Amino acid sequence: MSLNSNRMDAYLAFLGVERNLSPKTIQSYQEDLRHFVGWLDGNKIDLKDLTPPKLDDFLTLIAGQADYSPTSVARHFSSLRGFLKYMEQQKEYGYSTESMLATPRLGHYLPEYLTREEVDSVFESAAGGKNPLRDTALFELMYSAGLRISEALGIKLSQLDLDNEWLTPIGKGNKQRLIPLGAKAKENLKAWIKDEEHGRPSTNPTTDNIILNAKGKPMSRMGAWKIVQQHTAHLTKQVSPHTFRHSFATHCLEAGMDLRVLQELLGHADISTTQIYTHIDKEFIKQEHRQFHPRERSEKH
Repeated sequence: MSLNSNRMDAYLAFLGVERNLSPKTIQSYQEDLRHFVGWLDGNKIDLKDLTPPKLDDFLTLIAGQADYSPTSVARHFSSLRGFLKYMEQQKEYGYSTESMLATPRLGHYLPEYLTREEVDSVFESAAGGKNPLRDTALFELMYSAGLRISEALGIKLSQLDLDNEWLTPIGKGNKQRLIPLGAKAKENLKAWIKDEEHGRPSTNPTTDNIILNAKGKPMSRMGAWKIVQQHTAHLTKQVSPHTFRHSFATHCLEAGMDLRVLQELLGHADISTTQIYTHIDKEFIKQEHRQFHPRERSEKH
């Protein structure tokens, strides 16, 4: 066992003995911190030698994971903040944690969202790929409907109402919600489901999942990850499946959608979770101000 692991164990023991936290809560801390300790050991970094720039590298890595939501990233930050503060008090970590890992900085580590032009380029790439109908349908579920990757891969034919243009995914807490199906999304999903030659196999006795792999079985997260990487390789941003949900939320807010409506579409139990997405691009705000502010408009006349 490494020295970093011993430090983690000492902190977990402290949480149990001094803080009197429940075994389940301590296990949650352990699950978050083992990623950090594994990263330290894998990069041969002793905690005492960890510099703020190196810590920043780890946090950026965590935020870019395939299916980490903003709340998951925030939980990791909270666990790590407590651990490093304890290590600082024990003289095992040499940097102050007061200015580090602050909540307002969370947005810096959230998955980047794509511009509308970049989203269009992803759909263009999917249309020219090896399985264009399937890949396009997957992107429609992630971006046009804003589904979590687990929801997109788990949604069934019975949860898709093409005639009335509704999706009814089942999200966290086994809660079902209604999501309108846009015209383009409806067209592309219908093409994948109905096309007898290149679309989804119409007779599949093992599953009625909408998104299938090449063998006709439900697609795994790794399979979806590979598809995302394939069709975003031309972009300069780090893109994961969650990036499309993040882009969906951002673009809806940019267009003026009410935050409560977005909360319903995303399936958030608490609106504070939805508010994490309100990092509307500063350049977009400048453009809107120039276009609509009376004094700005008067300059053009």
